[in-house]
Amino acid sequence: MLKILKISVFYMSIIILASACSNKSYHNEMTAEAKKIVNEKSYEEVRNSYSEKLVDEKNRNKEFINILSDKSLSDVLKELELIDGNFYYLKSSDILVPKSRMKIHNMAELNQYLNAVLDKELFIKKSGSIYLVKLLSSSETKKQSIKDIPFNLDGQISVEELIKLITAQSGYEVSIGNYIKNKDDFQNSIVSIKSKNLINAIDSLGHAKNVYVDIDYDKEMINIKRYKDIVVELNIPLLNITTSNETSSSETTGESKVENSSEIILYDELDKMMKNIIGNDTISTYHIDKASGLIFMKATKSVEATVRTIAKAYEDSFAREATIVFERIELVLNKSREYGIGSIKRTAGPSTSTGITKSLATEGALSFLNQGTTRLLEVTGTIDNEIGKILNYSKNVMVLKNNIPSVQSISQNTDYIEKIETTVNDNVTTSEATVNTIKDGTSITAMAKISRDKLFLNITPNIKKLIKISEAKVGDATIQLPEYKDQSYNISREIKVGETSIVGSIIVHDDAKEYEGILPLEGFAIGGSDSKSYIRREIVYVVSVQSIKGF
Repeated sequence: MLKILKISVFYMSIIILASACSNKSYHNEMTAEAKKIVNEKSYEEVRNSYSEKLVDEKNRNKEFINILSDKSLSDVLKELELIDGNFYYLKSSDILVPKSRMKIHNMAELNQYLNAVLDKELFIKKSGSIYLVKLLSSSETKKQSIKDIPFNLDGQISVEELIKLITAQSGYEVSIGNYIKNKDDFQNSIVSIKSKNLINAIDSLGHAKNVYVDIDYDKEMINIKRYKDIVVELNIPLLNITTSNETSSSETTGESKVENSSEIILYDELDKMMKNIIGNDTISTYHIDKASGLIFMKATKSVEATVRTIAKAYEDSFAREATIVFERIELVLNKSREYGIGSIKRTAGPSTSTGITKSLATEGALSFLNQGTTRLLEVTGTIDNEIGKILNYSKNVMVLKNNIPSVQSISQNTDYIEKIETTVNDNVTTSEATVNTIKDGTSITAMAKISRDKLFLNITPNIKKLIKISEAKVGDATIQLPEYKDQSYNISREIKVGETSIVGSIIVHDDAKEYEGILPLEGFAIGGSDSKSYIRREIVYVVSVQSIKGF
């Protein structure tokens, strides 16, 4: 037995040694031979049949959507696509669907659930292969649905028959308002209607009979009314626009105030228009609120349309504006000068000249230096200054709105006692003074009518000069009485974009005593009718139009 075991071990060792020493592999040869014998198609069939026996495969579609966890409406629609195979696109704002143990199987169930818990409905419209989805309130859904109701009508029909058709098609009850005086005549009257849907027919009825036809979607009512409360907004500048800044003036030693202000005076014109539009209608009313620019009306449909047209015309008109450079020059003229500055104008554009000069006299000139589209202003005199003396010069940019007056003024405030009130109580006398203020100085009111590349400028210069404040005795009280002088005139000019023009000037006579130490009075002072000496002061206004916009 031991001998046999030894022999077996010996032979096994020989076999192992022989295979270890051999470098030839029969596995690759066997694999290659097997591939030649087995057809690839038959191999695939064998493999597939074998795998199908090992795995039991079943395809199951999604049956419902569960909303136990938080889900947005857009997420629910994506899950619904897997159930019914449609494609949904949410056009309204996304919301969180309220959680519930309900299972949503289709779009109808989703719509019922949202209607029950949110009082909202899904409005679905197919566009090609996509379903457009909007989440709307109940009244919005009714509004969408009534727009799609067909109502093909082309011809004449009585109002009564038309109302019956509208009720039959929409299911809405029609109510006729109290301000329609004779309802029988109204219903028996004939209207021409050309419509494709119900909304077209309702609008046509409103225009044909000058009535408001309003739909109350919540109450499912159609109300026909002759009058309605309307608010029309005037998108125009406010009634008063005032800006001011303080500056010193060499005219007096006191402090002066420079003001630019605008005041709209259109409300009186608008009031006249409203009266003409309403005419003899005893029920129509209106109120113009100047502070807010709102018109409150009880009006018919035609009156409302007319007022809105006027409001739009005003808005378009006030959108136009012109940017101008406004200059104010004050000259003291010598006594030999009977007149002051003459007219001067320059159009925009390049020029090779050093300047355009218009002589005031042989002894002096006012010069405009032309540098392309810009201009520098120089006022010059002869060496002995015989023409006079420049007293003041100011320059600022103004924006003129179409048809809105704008005021530029330089004024000085002077306080005076207007009245004194005396009271006696328990033998104690108490006096109270009322102080008023008078503004003296110069101002100019400018209003532009803007037309594309030019403006028609209307200006009114005004001088208010405080002469003196005298005292007067009234009983035991002393009051002060101011004495002043007003000067003004009006002038109109047409100026194009890029042009510079003197648009006006005014001559003022001041007491010569105000200029002592400033001027050689013997060369400037002239005699007056009341034996006083006066100085002739000329104020000149120069305008350059920079740009116009609003067309």
